[in-house]
Amino acid sequence: MITTSFSQKNFEHNHIQFQIVSRPVSFQNKNDVKKKFISDVHKITSQSKYIVTSTCWIAIDYYCQHMKRMKNPGAYDIDNIVKPILDSLTGLNGVLIDDVIVDRVTVNWVDTPNNDYLDIELQYPELLYHKKADLIFVESKNGWCFPAAQSMIKNATFIELLKRYFETWNSINTEDDYYKLIGILGSV
Repeated sequence: MITTSFSQKNFEHNHIQFQIVSRPVSFQNKNDVKKKFISDVHKITSQSKYIVTSTCWIAIDYYCQHMKRMKNPGAYDIDNIVKPILDSLTGLNGVLIDDVIVDRVTVNWVDTPNNDYLDIELQYPELLYHKKADLIFVESKNGWCFPAAQSMIKNATFIELLKRYFETWNSINTEDDYYKLIGILGSV
């Protein structure tokens, strides 16, 4: 049994682990079913004062009864449950800024005689995170959202820097552009 701990120490040690006592939903489920699942997950992840803001790896262990999985293959297809799980982990009520920062996902089925549940593990050699209460999202004209500390938004120099950041970001059209400019974007 995993103990849910969203302590700063866990974030500092690049390893967050928690449990969701719920059956995941399929990507093919109706939106209201997916919204309920996301709401259930957010009841747990909203307890975290911190949010991951850079690349991470996610391991999902899905505990379910073997017989249920074999008799309901469409409901338990591993490829159909990953997207709703990742979506449920994002946003200020989640533990990830966005699922675009996930570099690797590992999913395992684990047979259990008990009810369904998920063990979720986030890690990375250098897990970057931020305190949720200090974070806001600034949206560019093109719809990209970037995280920023609330205290920085009041600074006129930061606003000018942010405008240049958006201009640079919007100028990226190729992979080569990205790798040429990522160092500049990282220093903003």
